[in-house]
Amino acid sequence: MNSVHHSLNNIRTIEESFNRDGFVHVDSCLSSEELDVVRIQVERYRKHIVPLLSPAEVFYEGDSQPNNLKQLQRMEQHDQWFLNFALESRWLKLAEQLLQQKVVLSGVEWFNKPKLSGKPTPPHQDGFYFCLDPDEAVTFWFAIDASDKENGCLNYARKSHLGDIRAHDCSQVLGFSQTILDFKERDQVNVHAAIMDPGDMVAHHSRTIHWAGANSSNRTRQGLALVFFSDRAQRDEKAFTRYQKSFERQLDEMRST
Repeated sequence: MNSVHHSLNNIRTIEESFNRDGFVHVDSCLSSEELDVVRIQVERYRKHIVPLLSPAEVFYEGDSQPNNLKQLQRMEQHDQWFLNFALESRWLKLAEQLLQQKVVLSGVEWFNKPKLSGKPTPPHQDGFYFCLDPDEAVTFWFAIDASDKENGCLNYARKSHLGDIRAHDCSQVLGFSQTILDFKERDQVNVHAAIMDPGDMVAHHSRTIHWAGANSSNRTRQGLALVFFSDRAQRDEKAFTRYQKSFERQLDEMRST
């Protein structure tokens, strides 16, 4: 397969790869200095903001110990630094180029697979969670740590964004409550494993099927995600309410066991 790695300076090839495959891997989006700042800000957020948040915005791998923290949501609502970072013109312009629409920020999220314990992320499409019409959204996933097969890198099914949103159901995985029901071998024939250096970024469409393996290494696998919706996309409130109720029910069940 042709490489899907690109430079942020080459917008044309980034757009071509994204439209063709449903994702694009962009090398060195963040400099080492910028990455150091991101790490500092994440640690500050974990130390000072996380203790104040509701359980719906904080997810752990196992018990609620700091080293087991696996996912944070809606960070831009609680901290100005993350809002400012997400609204930088370079990210807004790239999102608009990829979706060919004006965009609005949906959220900032942090993901982690704790060392030796991070569980697999089930195959899913973000669009199932978003419930948008039209389904026009893009996620920018920045590698804070090196990401490879040993510590659970992202995997993308090429061209899966050209199909519809597939049927999903409860996954029993905290933080990723839904999984594709009919995920088959055919979905894994043409796959890109996003092996990333710190500072790299992968952008993927909301219909692109993706998943991640477990972390069997003694390294963490952290990433920061920015989610942008097309400004013409409207949320299907009935579908979103059904998803939210399913999510809350599953969350209660998992936290009570």
